[in-house]
Amino acid sequence: MSSECEFFNKIADNWDSTRAVDVGKIARLVAMIGLEPGFTVLDAGSGTGVLLPFIKEAVGPAGKITAVDFSANMLAKAEEKYGHLGNIIFAVADIMEFVPEDGLFDAVLCFNFFPHIKDKQRFMTHMQSHLRQGGALVIMHDISRQQVNAIHKDSEAVKNDRLAPGETVGAWLTAAGYQVTQIVDTGDRYFIRAVKR
Repeated sequence: MSSECEFFNKIADNWDSTRAVDVGKIARLVAMIGLEPGFTVLDAGSGTGVLLPFIKEAVGPAGKITAVDFSANMLAKAEEKYGHLGNIIFAVADIMEFVPEDGLFDAVLCFNFFPHIKDKQRFMTHMQSHLRQGGALVIMHDISRQQVNAIHKDSEAVKNDRLAPGETVGAWLTAAGYQVTQIVDTGDRYFIRAVKR
């Protein structure tokens, strides 16, 4: 098990108490994605499932969500809190090794997770193989890039996990064959949406 995985397993019990969830802001970020009722969504690096109720609200009872995280303890928290919402698969896996049971997704969401991915180019290509034509990969944070990097700088386990400027990540996505439709890299949020051509 990687030291980073151990780190997240250890802090799983207290994770939700360390971060205030700005419900309004997360709801606005999710609205920007363009999810529709009945969509199938992959929540990559789901953690304790902060995003799950917002996705569920958008995709409705017919929508399907797959929540993937390499930390079994974090995902157990997510299932405990949101398993009752229905139509959610909880899969403990490294996102780079993950193979979905149900074919292609309409959207892959990467919320507060992207800096922790070591090989970002490979991640983008790998997620493309899980998206239907026209499906969206969304990388987002409910705080600014500067805040993300400041938080990570102070933790030994994640001190090298940096979030690059939106334009840089947009260029990586374009190089990986996506069409970037939106980049927001401001003082209070980070949002990039790219579509599989």
